[in-house]
Amino acid sequence: MLGKKCPMPGDSFIIEPLNPAKHRRDEFDCGVAVLNDFLHTRARKEMEAGTSACFVIVPETDPRVIAGYYTLSAATIERTVLPESMTKKLPLYTELPASLLGRLARDLRFKGQKIGDRLMVSMMQRAVKTAKEVASWAIVTDPKDQQARKLYEGFGFQPLNAERLFLPMKQAAAWINAQ
Repeated sequence: MLGKKCPMPGDSFIIEPLNPAKHRRDEFDCGVAVLNDFLHTRARKEMEAGTSACFVIVPETDPRVIAGYYTLSAATIERTVLPESMTKKLPLYTELPASLLGRLARDLRFKGQKIGDRLMVSMMQRAVKTAKEVASWAIVTDPKDQQARKLYEGFGFQPLNAERLFLPMKQAAAWINAQ
């Protein structure tokens, strides 16, 4: 969905890679200091270093304003933490490739506009698409709080351990195809 409209009804938004020269990062406020700070000061640096990719959702009417963002990067899942029923048909690797949803946040000014849902749909579409080119067995995330956990679980994520949730890529693809 690189630079394309997010396929959800309602207001028109565009989801695209963060462009520090275009997007006004300093105005973003989701109410969580660590998520604000990441976008304000670290997102560009991590993108340049190749450690994460940051995608922003912006209103079509003012594409400089960031309504929300998410980051993706590579990760692994240790095979031993997965239920045996999930690993029976997998190769006997000790670690499985995964895509890490590192951060996801919505600006307080856009509350009630389903920005989180739009970001989740975009993230899952992007992860499924790229997993066809660079293998990734699942999407993993570490929810910051119960509200984030509830959002992720609503999209089918399940506990991997006390801190981490995961969604097998096949389930993410099935979810997208069902929409």
